[in-house]
Amino acid sequence: MKKNIRLVYQNEYEYDSANNVVRKVEGYELIELGKFEVNDSEDYLQMTVSDYQAHQILKSVGIEKLRQATFEGKYADLILDDIEDSFELYEIEDKKEKLDIRIFKETINLDVYVIERWHRWEEAFYSSSQENRERLYNYRMQIYKQAKMFGCQEVIICADQGPTMEIYERANYSSDDLKEYAQSYQYLKDDTWLEDWEKEDWKKNAKHIMFSDYFQNQLNLSGDDFIDVIFDDFSDIDNS
Repeated sequence: MKKNIRLVYQNEYEYDSANNVVRKVEGYELIELGKFEVNDSEDYLQMTVSDYQAHQILKSVGIEKLRQATFEGKYADLILDDIEDSFELYEIEDKKEKLDIRIFKETINLDVYVIERWHRWEEAFYSSSQENRERLYNYRMQIYKQAKMFGCQEVIICADQGPTMEIYERANYSSDDLKEYAQSYQYLKDDTWLEDWEKEDWKKNAKHIMFSDYFQNQLNLSGDDFIDVIFDDFSDIDNS
């Protein structure tokens, strides 16, 4: 990213090894692990190591002893969830909190800000007006540049509400499994918002498209169709 990085973790737990007691730390405190500098700027991106403290305590005592620990105070027992149900590995933010990128073992939750709600965003794909083409092109290039920065080969674009929220909830899957999860409509089966009969209607009209199809005039949308998931492998950009 060509920016200075401040690596931190949140001070969340205190562990009393003599008595095998875990306590939740009150408040919000970040502890610095190190800085990685690429220039003389005083601006740093903040990169948080998720669940760092929980895993450090795990290394020192082992999971069996930790399960037998006494948990003092509200939420102290969440240390077990942090260990056994970890999500992202790192989170990158800036001072203005306008950037939020989460890094997983095989995937990355990129941060390209789209001002519209999903319905307004996908509406643009139904028109080939110059305004819409420019708008979608600009969004796509923002995604492309950020994806390439992190070495991503493909992206999945979808709403973070409704059935496709389930895709976001599984960002810690392997990249192949996450792609299969999205392509197979498994997210619709796992959704708890819709009734079963609503899911059947949803799937009939929920379309998966390639972003490049819009610019190549290969989209066939009609009637009650709506775009549910957009895939992009950037092959047309890379080969142009």
